[in-house]
Amino acid sequence: MTTSAPARVRIASALLVAALGLAAGCQQKMATQPAPRPYEESTLFADNQSARPLERGVIHRNQPVDDDPLVAWLTADGKNPKPVPGWKEAVDPNGQSGPSPGAPTDVKNFVNEFPFQITETDLKRGQVMYNAVCAECHGGAGYGNGKIVERGYLKPPSYHTDPAGKAKDDAHLNGKQDHALPVGYSRGFDRWGKQVAIKDVPVGYIFQVITWGFGGMPSHAVQLANPADRWRVIAYIRALQLSQDAPAADLSPEAKKELDKAGERSHDHGDAHRRARPRR
Repeated sequence: MTTSAPARVRIASALLVAALGLAAGCQQKMATQPAPRPYEESTLFADNQSARPLERGVIHRNQPVDDDPLVAWLTADGKNPKPVPGWKEAVDPNGQSGPSPGAPTDVKNFVNEFPFQITETDLKRGQVMYNAVCAECHGGAGYGNGKIVERGYLKPPSYHTDPAGKAKDDAHLNGKQDHALPVGYSRGFDRWGKQVAIKDVPVGYIFQVITWGFGGMPSHAVQLANPADRWRVIAYIRALQLSQDAPAADLSPEAKKELDKAGERSHDHGDAHRRARPRR
């Protein structure tokens, strides 16, 4: 017995509707999975919390413990910082507690030594990670002139101070203070009434800023998931600062020749630019 064309169309339509219904049901179940979201309430446990605490005696894997020097950037003073004169007016006028751990109230709050010996290999790794993660905002040489800044993002502070001491950090915003911070100084320490050049801040403070973020800079603990890479980036930042502030007398004869050549090229470029400028 053969089926007429209209009947075949009705059968195909019915099968299509059934298939769509099954697909919709599957989609609904996939969209509303029973797995709890982080910190979501759950009636499965007596405390109504879906997130469970670690069991006693659990052993960590591939995660440094808090007192591991690789992730211990605070000193004893930094874990319990003391209030500084005027800190409440500048930071938390309505607060009732003192500075929280990690507050940059003093350079003594942070370690100032690397947790491992920095080698040339570490510096090269730090250079690679800096160029990949940091230079887009901080610039290749650390002057805070990266491509992201050119597109309107908040300009980060320069790693370098002005030799003449006149240039100001124009991007430094602080409603409690009516002064402009000198270029190359830490905005974090300044918030607590301390003016410290970034080249003089402890390495532990830079590690904290990378890990926690500060101001317009978010945490980069994901981008630099390996804590050792954060220290390597810091070592490279120190190398950048040295490269922009090293006295010529400390350079090797070969480096002095390269510096002189660079100066000559810059002078020649300036002369060519002036010759090419149209007269008014």
